Amino acid sequence: MKFRKKMSRAISRFFLWLFMVVLATVVLVGGVTLFFYQKAGVQTLPSAQAFLNDVELQVNGYQWTVPILGGVTQKNLTQTEDLTMQDLGTFDKQPVLALPQTMRKDCTTKMTVTNETGETVFAGSAEEFESFSFVQNGQYETKLRIYWPPFNGKPTGGYFYQFRFRLDLKSEIAISATSVYQGDVIAVSVTGLPQGAEMQVETELGAVHPVARFDKMMAYIPVAYNRADKKYPIKVTAGGYTQEFEVEVLYNPFKKINLPTDTLSGSDAAVQQYQQIVRPLYETWSDQVMWSAVFQSPVEQPNDGVVLSDYGNFEYIGDRTKPARNIGITFKCHSDKPVIAPAGGTVAFAGNLELTRGLVIIEHGAGVKSYLYHIGTVDVKTGDTVQAGDIVGKTTELLQFDMRIGNQTINPNLAMNGKNGLFWR
Repeated sequence: MKFRKKMSRAISRFFLWLFMVVLATVVLVGGVTLFFYQKAGVQTLPSAQAFLNDVELQVNGYQWTVPILGGVTQKNLTQTEDLTMQDLGTFDKQPVLALPQTMRKDCTTKMTVTNETGETVFAGSAEEFESFSFVQNGQYETKLRIYWPPFNGKPTGGYFYQFRFRLDLKSEIAISATSVYQGDVIAVSVTGLPQGAEMQVETELGAVHPVARFDKMMAYIPVAYNRADKKYPIKVTAGGYTQEFEVEVLYNPFKKINLPTDTLSGSDAAVQQYQQIVRPLYETWSDQVMWSAVFQSPVEQPNDGVVLSDYGNFEYIGDRTKPARNIGITFKCHSDKPVIAPAGGTVAFAGNLELTRGLVIIEHGAGVKSYLYHIGTVDVKTGDTVQAGDIVGKTTELLQFDMRIGNQTINPNLAMNGKNGLFWR
């Protein structure tokens, strides 16, 4: 009897002890959990520090789930978004977004940009925004979401941002020279042009065709041999901005020479055939610039050919008293020698005409073309792509080398020595 009472008391004491241990454990775990629960605040979340063009973005709201003690429990941290729109001011360059440095590779972003009329101009990820360019100035409103997915017991959730900014992109317009000689080329460049915006050049010197080159827009203006030596206005409009230049064309003392016969003459029918085929090409151009170095002579000098008459020369032919003008370079050649492409480009025409015999016209980009006449054998066809130095035909006793931008002639010598606007950057 006494033994049973002792056993009963021992068992009671054991269960009391066990209860106290469990209670202490629960209190301890609960206390620790409560401690860490209370400690789990916004200071434990990943950094929200993001920037647009070095202006820090303010968090407009957030929603997070924070695991406590490895996920034993969790705490929700929430700040509801409101209508507050952070004003970032005015930017004069394309906006660049810098995300928080705490972001992991598995984080996702969502960004929406609307213009003043409420039209969505961009919707996508922050990564896609890196390659986006605004096409016009004005005010824009942006919503940005950054989300951290579940990962190894880390907080899960994201930040919300709402901000506006005004875009006032200013294109920088530059010109290669303010005074040039007859036969030269003037280059105009525009940097900082919004994507999709156009560059326009107004000048009486000749039609130009702006192209993308050197991370900017470029236009090449011809100054023909017969332009009067005076000052010419050039008006450039880009991205809503206009700048006017005045360029002085200087007199070039071209030589006077005597020739026994005309190097380019023919019947009215031959002239008409030439005009019908060649003149329409004055209005064509490629947006791809295909020259990267100085132009080459179309014949090897002096072994295969020498200059008979140069660009702009006053040519007194036979007993004529009124001179003609040379719009290119005339070479006196040995027959059946290689004629090469002066620079890379696309063959705009290749064939034989009554006026010119073999004729190869190469488009180099932006309307800049080489014209090679009096070829004996033409070795290329229209549409071919050629590189500088490629053989396009064989010589006869003469070779005429002209260069034009649109319908205006330019001095091939300057292209061959790299001293005109075609090489300005």
